[in-house]
Amino acid sequence: MKRPLHRLSPLFSSHEYQAMLYEYYKSYQHDTPVICNEDGSVYVTHYADCLHLLNSPSCKREAPNGGGPFSKLATPTSALEKMIRHWMVFMDPPRHDLVRKAFASAFLAKPINRMEPMIRARVRQLLEQWPATGNVEAIQQLAFPLPVMVIADILGVPEQDGMQFQSWALQLTEALDTAEEASIHRGEGVALELKAYFEHLVATRNQLPEHCLINTVENTADSKLTAEEYVYGYAFLLWAGHETTKNLIANGILTLIQHPVQLAQLQQEPALLESAIEEILRYECPVQKISRWTHEDVSFGEYLVPAGTLVTALIGAANRDPATFEHPDQFDITRSKNRHIAFGTGIHHCLGALLARTEARIVLGELLPRLQHLTITDYQWRTFSAFRSLERLHLNVGLPC
Repeated sequence: MKRPLHRLSPLFSSHEYQAMLYEYYKSYQHDTPVICNEDGSVYVTHYADCLHLLNSPSCKREAPNGGGPFSKLATPTSALEKMIRHWMVFMDPPRHDLVRKAFASAFLAKPINRMEPMIRARVRQLLEQWPATGNVEAIQQLAFPLPVMVIADILGVPEQDGMQFQSWALQLTEALDTAEEASIHRGEGVALELKAYFEHLVATRNQLPEHCLINTVENTADSKLTAEEYVYGYAFLLWAGHETTKNLIANGILTLIQHPVQLAQLQQEPALLESAIEEILRYECPVQKISRWTHEDVSFGEYLVPAGTLVTALIGAANRDPATFEHPDQFDITRSKNRHIAFGTGIHHCLGALLARTEARIVLGELLPRLQHLTITDYQWRTFSAFRSLERLHLNVGLPC
């Protein structure tokens, strides 16, 4: 006999909720592991249930009725809905596989390794602008601009458009996260602007660097993908290529400063840096929610979720499940068998995971000698539910002892 789903409507989008996020997750896992929201959508919190959702062939990105991510608020022909439908992250095979393959070459190990000197130079350039003593806002002065510089370099887009990228990205994130009518409306305008922007770049790509991704993809384009899949694919990479990495870098700086004993150990044993990054991904994972639609009735432990239900894996909860992680609320840079799912799993595993890890490793490696001289003066989590994202991170730079 299956148990009835727990009825609960989490107030994700509040500062109080974000401040107490992991306490809420802990209570869900203990008392209400499978939650049915007032709108009929379902959340799963246990690690095993999240893995099941993300890997089950019965759970897909596309709704059984063919509806898109924002079909309740936007018509299928709206600019935002049209763009989102062309993003690989919202596709199922076989279309997903074709689109992902078209863009994958720039995110493999060899090209990422070749980018390391450029990334390190960019990091040092940004850090040189920090004062020897005084205040720094780490989002605007490091965590945001670096990923924008890197993804701009990969795509071949002009770096001077960075502030415009920030505006577009924030509005898209708000639309994706809240699905509120006002944010959807703003997202409509962004979708139109992004389409025009990348159509222009494609048309004038002879002016872009020869080996940039846009030129590489366009020069090898074939009839398997539509023109819109290419254009909207670039838009997706621009957004996704910096949002997750920005959060990883900022969350990593915050977490290390908040754990001085672990920071001291890392400074004494810099070889632990990669392990530390994996622990940051688990402890304060940049993406908190990933959703699928059930195409048939699906069981999650003692609970049965009917076909046609939007089910969301609470990744941040899964990564702190005591059934999988020993002392899950403890930040431990030496944690072994760190099987977090911060980048998802299965066919939709984050395409840019290696790039994000590489940028974080270089940033934290360059910052490591300075971190014990930084103190947190102010920080604020954004009220996004799908992303663990800082609105601001003010630091005071002190004199080395």
